[in-house]
Amino acid sequence: MFCTRRLMLVLSALLILAGGTSFVLAWLSLSGSFSLTRWYFDLTFALVTLLCVVWIGFAWRSRRTTIGRIRQQLHQFEQADRIGMIMVDMDEDLTELVAEINQYLTNIEFRFEKERCEQRELLMQADVAETERHQVEAVIFSISEAVIVTNRYDELLMANQAAQDLYDFRLDLHNLSPIEQVVDDPDLLKMIKLVRQDKSRALVRLFQRTHPLSGQKLDLKVTASCVFDGQRRDIGAIMVAHDMTAESDLARLKDDFVSCVSHELKTPLSSIRGYAEMIAEGEADSPELYRKYCLIIQEQAERLNRLIDDVLNLSRLESGGVDLQLEPFDLAGAIRDVTAVLRPQAQAKSIELDIQVQSDDLTLLADRDMIYQALLNLVGNALKYSPAQQKVTIRAWQDDDAQIAIEITDQGPGIPRESLDRIFEKFYRVPENNSVAGGTGLGLYLVREIIENLHQGRIDVRSQIGLGSTFTITLPLCQPSQLLVSQN
Repeated sequence: MFCTRRLMLVLSALLILAGGTSFVLAWLSLSGSFSLTRWYFDLTFALVTLLCVVWIGFAWRSRRTTIGRIRQQLHQFEQADRIGMIMVDMDEDLTELVAEINQYLTNIEFRFEKERCEQRELLMQADVAETERHQVEAVIFSISEAVIVTNRYDELLMANQAAQDLYDFRLDLHNLSPIEQVVDDPDLLKMIKLVRQDKSRALVRLFQRTHPLSGQKLDLKVTASCVFDGQRRDIGAIMVAHDMTAESDLARLKDDFVSCVSHELKTPLSSIRGYAEMIAEGEADSPELYRKYCLIIQEQAERLNRLIDDVLNLSRLESGGVDLQLEPFDLAGAIRDVTAVLRPQAQAKSIELDIQVQSDDLTLLADRDMIYQALLNLVGNALKYSPAQQKVTIRAWQDDDAQIAIEITDQGPGIPRESLDRIFEKFYRVPENNSVAGGTGLGLYLVREIIENLHQGRIDVRSQIGLGSTFTITLPLCQPSQLLVSQN
C-alpha cells in the first residue's frame, strides 16, 4: 500500500510538471515559433498520456491480484465450511476495505458461534427430554393398569396397551388427537374436564364398563390428576384405571362364604340343639326314638366337624403350615376307607357305590391323610349332587406313563360349560346347582391345592348337563427305589 501511494505521488508530481510545462509552452507560443510550440505541446501530451496509461495499468493489476487472492480465500472458507479472516499484504490496495470486511466477518463468526452454542444446548436439552420421555413411556407401558396422558390442549399424548385395549383405540393412529374423539366414555371425559377446571391432584371415581374385546363387565376405579410444570402451570392430565373386578368378585364371594358358613353352621347346630332339647324334655319315650334322635345328633355333629375341618384346612394351606408326611400307602385301602365313611350317606339316598380298582398293588408316595381328604370331598360331592337311586363310580388304575389315575363319576345335574373353569376357585359354587345341595365352595378348592400344589399331580373335570360329571386325579406311582428309601 505504501509503494502504491508513493507511485501515485510521483505520477502526480509528473502530471504537475507536465501541466507547468504546457503552461510555459503555451506562453512561449505567444511570442515564438508556432511549429516549435506545437512540437513541445505534442511531446508533453504524449508523455502525460503514457504516464496515465502506466498508472491505470499498474492500479488495475494490483487490484486484480488482491481480488483474486480474496476470492481464493473465500473459496477455501467455503470448502472448509467455516468463516475466517481475509489476509492481504499491508502494502496492497483494498487493505482498508478488507479490514472492514474482516470486522464484519468477525461479528458474523461471533454470532454464529453463539448460535451454535445455543443450538448444542438445545440439542442436549432435547436429548435429555427425549430420554426422560422414553423412561416415562417405559414406566407407563410396564404398568398393568390402564394409563392415559393428555396435554394442555386435551389431546392424547400417551397411553399404554391396557388403556388401548380397554377403550378400543390405537395410539399410533390417534396420537395428538382430541381426547373426546378417541375415548367414547362420557364419564371419563367429564372427569378429565373436571380435574382440569379444578386443577385437582387426585380425583377418584368408580365406573363400570364393558370390555370391548372380551365383553366382560368390569368394575373400574379411575384416578385422575392434573399435571403441573415447574411454574405450577397446568400442562395436562393423567388418568389411571384400576380393574377392581377381581377384588369385587372376591368380596362378593367372601360375603357369600360368610353367609353360607353361617347357614351351614346354624343348620347342624339348630338340629343338635333341637333334638338335644327333646331328649332332655323326655320326648324320646322309647328306645327306638331315643336312638333315632342320637343318630341325628351324631350325623349333624359330623357335618359340623367336616365344615370346621374345611375351614381349618383352608387356613393351613394358605398359611403354608401344612407339614406333608410322605409315605408309601395302598390306594385301594384309602378308597375303601372313604367309601366306608360315606356308605351311610349313599344308603340314605339308595345310591350304589361302584368301586373298580385295577389291582391291590397301587402304591402312592404321598400324605395319606391329605389324599384321603381329597377323595372324601370328591366322593362326598358326587353323593350330594346325585339324585336318589343312581350310581357313583370310583375307578383307579395305572396308566402307561407310570402314573395312577383316580376317576370319580356321578349321575348328577352336571356343570355348565361357563362354570367348568371356575369350579376350583375359592368360595365358588355353581349357581345352577345351589338348589340341589348346600356347601361353602371350599371343597374343590382344597382338592386342587392338595393334588396339584402339594403333590404335583393334576385334576381334571368333564361334565355334561343332565348326564353327570367325572373328576380325574393323576398322581405319580411310587417307584421301588422310593419305596426302599422310605423304608430305610
